[in-house]
Amino acid sequence: MIGIVLGTRPEVIKLAPVIWELRKRKAAFKVIHTGQHYDYNMSKIFFEQLDLGEPDCFLNAGSDSDARQTAKMMVSLEDIFTKDGLKTIVVEGDTNSVLAGAIVAKKMMKTLAHVEAGARSFDKTMPEEVNRIVCDHLSDVLFAPNEFCLKNLVAENVSRERIMLSGNTQFAAMNKILEKTRGLKFAFVVPKKFVLVTVHRQENTTPEKLVILAKLLASIDGEKLFVLHPRTRAVLVQNRLESEFKKAGVIFLEPQGYAEILHLADRARAVLTDSGGLQKEAAALGKPVLIPRTATEWPDIVESGHARLIGLTKESAKPARKFLSTFNPKKLKKIREIEGNPAKKIVDRILSP
Repeated sequence: MIGIVLGTRPEVIKLAPVIWELRKRKAAFKVIHTGQHYDYNMSKIFFEQLDLGEPDCFLNAGSDSDARQTAKMMVSLEDIFTKDGLKTIVVEGDTNSVLAGAIVAKKMMKTLAHVEAGARSFDKTMPEEVNRIVCDHLSDVLFAPNEFCLKNLVAENVSRERIMLSGNTQFAAMNKILEKTRGLKFAFVVPKKFVLVTVHRQENTTPEKLVILAKLLASIDGEKLFVLHPRTRAVLVQNRLESEFKKAGVIFLEPQGYAEILHLADRARAVLTDSGGLQKEAAALGKPVLIPRTATEWPDIVESGHARLIGLTKESAKPARKFLSTFNPKKLKKIREIEGNPAKKIVDRILSP
């Protein structure tokens, strides 16, 4: 029996093709949702839009400090792994759900498979970077989405026999959802020309950083649609910063479903995001991508010319404006992706004796 551990929107998106493939082969598996993203639009709607049904188990970990949240997940996962007799545990990405699943799996002598292994920002101040590294070095099977990730693992002395160059499952999910977005209608008026904004990482959601973000957005012409993560909204409200953003031409939106986010990204003139997943999706859609970070786990989209790292400081506005004004789709390099069906490769390996 296989256990699929997930807890956030990116994990749901990127594991959806793996779940479809397991279901197609009538394999025995259970989907365990940790509850790390606990709001309806933060998770449940993604299950619906990706035709995944309901998870088999929901742990309701909720919001807490990293340590407390991870600890709660670990206690619950240990019980489930024991009760359901799970032999192989599959995790994806770099969240606290991944860390909890990886540690418990190895403590209980389960086979651990990591989808999207080897991604590195080389910034260990990011909690996600720590989670990635720990999970990769605990995993029995590592599915690297591209050559960059493969090279990172080899450089860290991970045995090549444990690594498979699988390709990125994200685009299979993205392409399926894009087919559904034709004629999609919103409960709000979508401007003709706008910049789509999402910012949620801890380092970018302090009051000081959000003031800088408001000034950065004010320096960019046109309207900005800011899809608010619950953490970001809480800081804005507690510190009464909404007016700073409204002066910058920002329209606030509640969390959106996956179809809605993709549709907005497809219609936007540019995307500003600190989300690893949306970076790749926006680049694949041919949009200029501004990344308010100093490093990214996807340097290929920077090298290809689709994205620019601008950080989030008082000096970020100038490079942001320059990138947008000089962006030329005709000069972009092709983003190198691995050929074939990533989910099929992953499931072939997981089900192999």
